[in-house]
Amino acid sequence: MNYTTITHSDALLKICDHLANQAWLAIDTEFIRKDTYYPILALVQICTAEDELILVDPLPIDDLSPLWQLMANPKICKVFHSARQDIEVLFQLGQTMPQNLFDTQIAGVFLGYGDMAGFARVVEAEFSVILDKSMSRTNWLKRPLSEAQIQYALDDVRYLAPWYRKLQNTLTDEQKQALHDDIQQMLQPSLYTIDPDQAWLKVKGTKGFNAKRLGLVKALAAWREEQAVRQNLPRKWVINDEVIVSLAKRPVKEIESLYKVPGISASIVRQYGKHLIEQLDLAFAHPEYWPKKNNSAPPPTLDELEWLQRAQDFAQQVAQDKGISPHNLYNKAALLALLRQQPNELERGWRKRILSDPLKQHLS
Repeated sequence: MNYTTITHSDALLKICDHLANQAWLAIDTEFIRKDTYYPILALVQICTAEDELILVDPLPIDDLSPLWQLMANPKICKVFHSARQDIEVLFQLGQTMPQNLFDTQIAGVFLGYGDMAGFARVVEAEFSVILDKSMSRTNWLKRPLSEAQIQYALDDVRYLAPWYRKLQNTLTDEQKQALHDDIQQMLQPSLYTIDPDQAWLKVKGTKGFNAKRLGLVKALAAWREEQAVRQNLPRKWVINDEVIVSLAKRPVKEIESLYKVPGISASIVRQYGKHLIEQLDLAFAHPEYWPKKNNSAPPPTLDELEWLQRAQDFAQQVAQDKGISPHNLYNKAALLALLRQQPNELERGWRKRILSDPLKQHLS
């Protein structure tokens, strides 16, 4: 394959000026997030509407600002397959939210691919090509890149371009609008902005915790997030979820007692023991910062229970027919909110077209 490799700031500026005239670009990224808090961008692959292939190697480039400006250009549609992680990486590294995106994975819902179809599956079905995915776990930071790595990286965009063309010719205007609504939800900076006070929401194993235990989890998770960011370390390298949950269940008052906490190492106690005790003490001293329980919706009435059962049966059939994971399509709370004409996730994006609108018509 003919392709252009960009390894210098001047070349990046020049190619981004050239790409600024494109109506759309098929894009993929390779990044490593193993030993750091922030991902390391290792490669950016681009295919133009004229099938021009470009590899941007960010490692030797001093100034990536032309790339961030290209991603934020609202006049150019940036086409990704499963865009969520790419958005997070580009936003956190470039500190600029990409604009005007199209996600072919979400669009595939309307063509019967379900909600989580991998790109290799789509390429095999659409183009009768079996992609070699053996390079997916390779070391993308090692230079020079092998020919196999380059082939793998370019395949992810050279087939993305024709897949996007087909989707544009196949989707209805209503379906495109639904996809636009979903993408706009994905482009909310709050989804990718680091907020230590919200870190507790990602801690696993807290189901059934009361306000006090959640308060301890919140304090420890916030401290961990700040430490991980400051040192650019994975969260679990500071302390893992098991330690946080254990301390919330059985908080200790002395550093020596930390050695008995499941999942904690002696080196972690020596390094962070004093801080962990301080966070527990602060959480106990300030119950006003404990998470407040959300007011749950009133339980369904008998009539609503009957409607819910019919709605769930319909939704399960839709999930089966469309190849969508049921838990990604609906939940009981959303269906109840739909019945009560309250705001819910089923009333926007692809779920509205796939489930909400047909459900209303079916049960009317």
